[in-house]
Amino acid sequence: MKRVFDIFFVITTLPISLPLFLVGCLLSRFNLNEPIIYSQIRVGQDGSFFLIYKIRTISNNLEKNQTNSSAEISTLGSFLRLSKIDELPQLFNVLKGNMSIIGPRPEQPHYVEEYLKLNPSFNLRHVIKPGITGWSQVNMPKATPKDNLKKLEYDLYYIKQYSWKLDFIILIKTVKIILTFNGN
Repeated sequence: MKRVFDIFFVITTLPISLPLFLVGCLLSRFNLNEPIIYSQIRVGQDGSFFLIYKIRTISNNLEKNQTNSSAEISTLGSFLRLSKIDELPQLFNVLKGNMSIIGPRPEQPHYVEEYLKLNPSFNLRHVIKPGITGWSQVNMPKATPKDNLKKLEYDLYYIKQYSWKLDFIILIKTVKIILTFNGN
């Protein structure tokens, strides 16, 4: 049923998400004059790797150097991130089936290795598909990589307590965060 919900959600939000996606692409192109969409390898369900898609908000050179501080992000890039427009290409990841609308956020493989050294339970978050939004995102919208072990607690709570009611609460909180520009 979760897969059916994911597909239904993507299809029903297309009238809103498609125009925002196009605006995001135009802003990215105007801002950086580089490829608009970029992809990164992330760890998904059962530890499998997949490519996650985003609208580019930083220069390709900064991304390759793993520097991604907010000081290096332009005003337009910051707007795309705060509004979460840069995440809209992940709806394609949901359609492909390697992500869900709701679940733990997928991490890059080198971060997963790092976090596993700190807490072997970190792999438990990979028993379900990663999501565009999740319980840790709505409870810690301004979390940093240093907060990942706390976020793990929220992710494991979500996995253990999964229900349609909890998903609905996460969706409502996500909308509030987006509308108030209260995220990273």
